[in-house]
Amino acid sequence: MPPGPELFALMQRYEAAGYSRARMVAQLVADGVAAAELIPHFPGFPPSAFERVPVPGPRAVTPRLPNPAPTSASASASATLSTTPVTSTAAAGEAAVPVAPVEGISFHYVPLIQCSFPHADPCELSSFTRKNGWLELTLGTTRPDTGLPYGVPARLLTIYCASEAVRTRSPEIYLGRSVHEFLRMLDVPVTRGERGNLRVYANQLLRLIHCTLSIDENIRDATGRTGLHIRQALFADEARLWWDEDQGVSHGSSLQLSSVLFHSILERSAPLSTRAIKLLRKSPMDLDVYAWLVHRLFHLSRPSNVTWQQLSEQFGHAYAELRQFRRFFLDSLERVRVVYPEARASVTETGLLLMPSKPHLDKRLPSRAR
Repeated sequence: MPPGPELFALMQRYEAAGYSRARMVAQLVADGVAAAELIPHFPGFPPSAFERVPVPGPRAVTPRLPNPAPTSASASASATLSTTPVTSTAAAGEAAVPVAPVEGISFHYVPLIQCSFPHADPCELSSFTRKNGWLELTLGTTRPDTGLPYGVPARLLTIYCASEAVRTRSPEIYLGRSVHEFLRMLDVPVTRGERGNLRVYANQLLRLIHCTLSIDENIRDATGRTGLHIRQALFADEARLWWDEDQGVSHGSSLQLSSVLFHSILERSAPLSTRAIKLLRKSPMDLDVYAWLVHRLFHLSRPSNVTWQQLSEQFGHAYAELRQFRRFFLDSLERVRVVYPEARASVTETGLLLMPSKPHLDKRLPSRAR
C-alpha cells in the first residue's frame, strides 16, 4: 500500500536530504507520524523504532545542575567569578536534553555561551582563544584561506544546528534544498549583492563547517583530585551544499556534525527563547548577553557580583578600554531586558549584581518553534 500524500511528501523530502532509512524513521516519528502509518513502509524495523518519547513541558526541558559549578556554561559569571574548579566532569556539563525541544525554544551549545565566537571578522587569524575561569576554548580552521566564523551569522547557524540535533537526536542537519531555502528556514531575509545575506551566510556556513573546537576544562572529583578534561572536535565531518534555487534538485543541503560535537551538544545545551533570538539578532553582543543571563540566572540561588573586568573578559572581544566595553555592554543589556524582563540584574559602580530571578522560559512564552 503506497503512503498517503502527506507522508509521501515527507519521505521524499528526507530522501532528497540524503537521510538513511533509520534516520528517516526517527525524523518521521519526531514529526508525529503514527506508528501504524509508518510500519508498513519500513519493514524489518523493531517496534521500538516507532515509539515516540513524550516531550516534557517547558520547565522540564531546562537543563539543571544541583549546584552551579564554576565551569557550568550557564554562567559566564560562574566561570569568571569562581576560583574553585568544578567537582567532576559531569558537573561541568549540563543534564541531557529531551528528544525534542518545546514550542518556541531553541538550544545553544554551552561552551559557546561561555566562550563565544568573535564579534567581528578576525581577518587572517587561523585560531581564536577565549579563557573564562577554568574553561578555555580555542577555535581553529582546517582552511585558513576560508577564515573563522564570527558575528551574528555564526551564532544563528550554531543555534540552528544545536536545536536540530536536540530535536532529531541525529548528527545529520538538514539545511534546505539550497542556501536560499535555508535562509528562509532561519527566517533571515534573502538579499543579494556583495554584502547581501545570501553571500554572507553562505560564507559563514563554510567557515563553520571548516571550524575546529578545542575545549580545555579543569576538573576535580569528589576526593579533591584535580585534572584537565580536553575535548577536541571538528564542527562537521562532512557536508553537501547546494547554492542554487532549482526546485528540481535531487538532493538537499545537509551537514553531519562530528560525533564528538554531536554528543557534547546533547549533554551540554542551554534552552533559549526562539522569539528573543529573532528580536536580538542584529547584534552578536546582544545574543551573547541574552544567552548568558538566561542560563546564569536560572541556576542562581543567591545574589552574585560580577565586576566590569570579569564581564570584559567574558564579552569584550575587541574593546581596548574598559569604559568603552562598559558603554556597549550596557546598551546590549538594555535591549536584552526588553525581551527578558524577568532578569534581575542591577548595575553598580563596580559591575553587575545578579539576583535569583523568575525563569524566563515558561508556558506563557509567545513564540514559534524553529
